[in-house]
Amino acid sequence: MFALYSIRIFVSVSTSDNNPDSIRFDTFKHYGIRSLSALIVLLQTLISKRIINFVVLLMPLVRKNNQKSFSYQMLSKFTHRTAQKVSAERLPYYRAVSPHCSQVSQFPAKILLLVNSLSLDAPFVAITWLWCFSTRYSTKVEIHDYFILFSVTWLAYLGDRLLDSLRLPDAPERTPRHRFTREFFWPLLICWGLVALISTICLFELLTKIELVWGFGLLFVLAIYFLSCFYIPKFARGLLPRELLVGMFFSLATHFFIWSQVQSWDNGFIWTFNCFLFLCTLNCLCISRWEYQTDRQAGEVSFFTRHPDLMIQVPYFLTGFIMFQLCICSYAIAINLVPVFEISMISSSLILLILDRRSINHQLKPVLADCALLTPCLYLSLRI
Repeated sequence: MFALYSIRIFVSVSTSDNNPDSIRFDTFKHYGIRSLSALIVLLQTLISKRIINFVVLLMPLVRKNNQKSFSYQMLSKFTHRTAQKVSAERLPYYRAVSPHCSQVSQFPAKILLLVNSLSLDAPFVAITWLWCFSTRYSTKVEIHDYFILFSVTWLAYLGDRLLDSLRLPDAPERTPRHRFTREFFWPLLICWGLVALISTICLFELLTKIELVWGFGLLFVLAIYFLSCFYIPKFARGLLPRELLVGMFFSLATHFFIWSQVQSWDNGFIWTFNCFLFLCTLNCLCISRWEYQTDRQAGEVSFFTRHPDLMIQVPYFLTGFIMFQLCICSYAIAINLVPVFEISMISSSLILLILDRRSINHQLKPVLADCALLTPCLYLSLRI
């Protein structure tokens, strides 16, 4: 709430009433700040414990004290007895996603887990920020560019999970997305191959020669890293942490179609590239922090399984990043600019910080963290 209060102070700068651009800025400022306030209030309401018990997927945790807090508090005896009679054979996806979850009415949570298990959340984040960057730099991005970015991101994420299923086939403690990938390995592999074939055809047909050279160069480096993680995971992820690699991949991929259209680069590109890289890295670090126990028991190599003593630093990094973006945002507003990029950075970081501090079910936190990166949709829609 301190960040929201600071934004309200910064946007109190007076503007001219006779200038159309100023009127448009005032309109966006008026609705943008109120939308951000409503978004934060709504999020705090949704993640309150009372609402979570009704809506969010309840899963008993391994520890006994957590089992007491998630012991079907909102279920009546009749509902509980009815739920126990449901056959596990009739719920293959349910068994793959959550073998221990309760039978509470949990449709929204199942949808979120399904989107995450199908690796669809990351591609939507990628095309959202491509939209944001195309608006910021006033460049035209074609529909096929969005499709290529969506498909390449999906192939990278699902490919990584398929490799993890081969590398750790019998790991007892895995996340829902990895259990889903292991259970539906062959259908997902066939879909991966078909999408890879279609994407390759689109790459050769729709991209320029320079874009092809740079694109395949990046994909080649990414493929080498994935293979290294498959055969020598400790060395590869120790040399370049996965969390940092994901941030670099996202920032490069979302800027790729912008850079290919701009004749000369300026400091703005360096600013947006590094800020988005840092935000995506923080997103992955939060997920690694929340899944530390699962990764450690499954033998997974992440930044925090190698450096567990640094987990406590994540909230401080998020807070510092928010305050830094607030300073930049205040300067942009003071000179009558509409800082959509900076406000999106602040909103996404603030949601990540709230998720990290709240006792939300650990199975849902990763997909909610990815949803936190969709904030540019709100502000770009208001600007249109």
